[in-house]
Amino acid sequence: MKFRKIAALFMAAAVMTSMVSTSVVFAEEEEVVEEGEEGEEADDGETAEIKVALMCFAPMDSSVTDPVEEALNEMLLEKINVQADFSWYDAATYGTTVPMALQSGEQLDLIMFTPVPGASYQSYMNQNQLLPITEYVEEFGDNIKAALGDYLAATTKDGEIYGVGNLMSLYGAEGIVMRQDILDELGLTEKAQNMTTFTEYQEILTAVVEAHPELKGITNSDAEGSTLTPQPFRNPGDSFADAQWVDTLGDSFQYVYGDPETNEVKCYFDEDWLASVKRVKEMYDAGLIYKDAATTQDYADTLIKNGVGFSEVKTVESGAEAVASASCGYPMIINRVVNTKVATGAFQKFGFAVPVTAEEPEAAVKLINLLNGDTEVQNTITWGVEGTHWVMNEDGTLSYPEGVTAETVGYHTGDFLYGNTMTVSPWEGEGSDTIRERQMAENQEVELSPFLGFAVDSEPVSTTIAACKNVIDQYKPMLSSGAVEDVDATYAEFMEALTAAGMDDVIAEYQAQLDAWLASK
Repeated sequence: MKFRKIAALFMAAAVMTSMVSTSVVFAEEEEVVEEGEEGEEADDGETAEIKVALMCFAPMDSSVTDPVEEALNEMLLEKINVQADFSWYDAATYGTTVPMALQSGEQLDLIMFTPVPGASYQSYMNQNQLLPITEYVEEFGDNIKAALGDYLAATTKDGEIYGVGNLMSLYGAEGIVMRQDILDELGLTEKAQNMTTFTEYQEILTAVVEAHPELKGITNSDAEGSTLTPQPFRNPGDSFADAQWVDTLGDSFQYVYGDPETNEVKCYFDEDWLASVKRVKEMYDAGLIYKDAATTQDYADTLIKNGVGFSEVKTVESGAEAVASASCGYPMIINRVVNTKVATGAFQKFGFAVPVTAEEPEAAVKLINLLNGDTEVQNTITWGVEGTHWVMNEDGTLSYPEGVTAETVGYHTGDFLYGNTMTVSPWEGEGSDTIRERQMAENQEVELSPFLGFAVDSEPVSTTIAACKNVIDQYKPMLSSGAVEDVDATYAEFMEALTAAGMDDVIAEYQAQLDAWLASK
């Protein structure tokens, strides 16, 4: 929906006011406040009109998004006196369209930062494309402060907040995600659930591909060809016990990591990464990896849903089975390989920021605040329109209405994309009626990285980073997907080109920053 006449909007608001809210709001430590609740009136001034860019999993045309936009705007008018012109882009389109819009000075009031390199938090910061929003968060961000608290330091520079990272389940892991229906058919479910080596995983993939040649085994978990080694993980050995999670020190490009034993900054693409890539090559040659993984712009969930792939390896969270099943369109099971720790990068992966082209920054922050504590708004932007795209079950979970399926629903995203996952109603699935409570309890127990709170400032080496990115974009997708003739020779070329681009200078700069941070503690 584009902007409608103000009179019609106020009429819609009056209708909405008479409706009973079904929102259930969770909070970890502080009470989450919804804008427009008793004791906090919505703004009585002129209605602010903002433009919002959102990333989603797959392209969606206006016939799909218009009803969602209309429902959202009815809520926003009532709650914060704001109307939003939403645009949804798939990952590949978002990573080019939004940066180009900012460079051209086009009005955008609210954008997402994402793992897509061109639209990452660090990329925006490097180009000075984000506004400081500290004063707005202080005045209008009660939900933001309650949800994130000290974690806002991850998106703070020189005392100013430049973004609000999404609060997700902090209990994460490298997970091997597989179609349960295929495993059940082949009698491999128990083996998949209990495997502890990549050899066992390879045996399962071999059996699946032999029985179902149309399925391409492992599909890419991102748009950079990652198959068996999604960042920030490496799998240098056969045993899952040898798998590694590394702290990338707030480097959203994930080109470096911190060694906690030595406090050294190292290149992510080191010998352990090479060992992981060699296993990828072995699987690729055996026909167990999607041949187009290096070049496709579709993520694994879409490929699995379209019947192209059987499995993916990616970062998963508590309750990820239900989310993966909804996203992939099939029942999925997950074998967790190695756990993550809480690091600065967790809050720079997905989140929201106000770009320098914003004309209504205050209204934009008010919307971010809703996305961190207003379940009604969050359910709509995540799952779609109640009654059309989802219904609420007695246990508080959501499911498709009668007659609607994953194939026919039209609008359905992921609960981690748009704000505070802890206050989004969970999708139905085993144990999902208590998943939010469990996730919040786990968030209190998860292990912290010794580098939590530190984030590299790439501005001093931004030009060098850009040169390194060109090299990595050239070599990483092919190596990560196994689509190279000679791994050792290609890797040697990669390292030579990366050195020539200045990676050693980047590491030296980040090392100096880390040393200063450690000295100040």
